[in-house]
Amino acid sequence: MGWWPFHRGNKSDDSSSSSSSSSSSADQASSQPIFLEDVPAKYAPAGQTPAEVQAQAQGQAGYSVSNEVKTFVGTLTPQHFYFSNLVQIPCFREAGLSGFSCFFVFSSVLYVYHRSLRTAVNWGFGGLLLGSIFGWEHCNNTRRNSQMAVRLAQERLERKRSGAEPEPRTESRT
Repeated sequence: MGWWPFHRGNKSDDSSSSSSSSSSSADQASSQPIFLEDVPAKYAPAGQTPAEVQAQAQGQAGYSVSNEVKTFVGTLTPQHFYFSNLVQIPCFREAGLSGFSCFFVFSSVLYVYHRSLRTAVNWGFGGLLLGSIFGWEHCNNTRRNSQMAVRLAQERLERKRSGAEPEPRTESRT
């Protein structure tokens, strides 16, 4: 580690290792995937490795959505429907938290105002429904915007790699 200032090696070792490490780090940076879609799938259908799934997806000439849906439905098991798996759904947690917070706020305010538990709980469940919907839509909108930003970054990186776009210049203000 030639860049570490408290390295115990000799100065000559540091200079030689830093020059070789800079060239190898440039090679590593170009071979490492930059975006998530460049990384192979983490989970594959039962009995297949991620490499087999990727090769199969690239080799399919007659791709159809109905075949993909049939394959997906065939891989479903009762374990997929456990409550512990719900928190892995994007935006589920945020929507649930905003819904429950609206439930408690609506029900407590209306209970203090009307002194009727039935009215407070009815309005609380309405708040749960509205809060969950708004929380879900807000989270999905945020995800959509971030995915669009990633897509634009990917396109710009491809243009830069192909040489179609020059490097942006930074202007210094004096």
